[in-house]
Amino acid sequence: MSRANPGQWFQVRLRWAVMEEGQGLTRWREEEHIFFSESREMAFQEALRIGYAEECSLIPRDGDDMPVVDFRFAEVVYLEEQGTAPTAFKVYLGEKKATERIDFYHVFDPEVQVPQSIF
Repeated sequence: MSRANPGQWFQVRLRWAVMEEGQGLTRWREEEHIFFSESREMAFQEALRIGYAEECSLIPRDGDDMPVVDFRFAEVVYLEEQGTAPTAFKVYLGEKKATERIDFYHVFDPEVQVPQSIF
């Protein structure tokens, strides 16, 4: 990297089509990636590299009654410049339907439980 263009952080969302033999598209798979790049153009090329590198096929063993499933890179949903020295990143993960009942007047207390490590 040159001093004139030190680069910056980029956040990208990638989407793969999950295709089942005999059915076609059955669902979408998405991932967020955050990486450093010298320019928007180079960041886009890195996003494409990641997307194609993660394509794969699940091929059943002989005799299994399962369809071939392909994960095909479909698109770069967005590519956001995050600046040269961010101190944090936010990754929106969407919403999901609640499975439990909680009264409207319930008071949450997130300080009570310290989260465990994911590893």
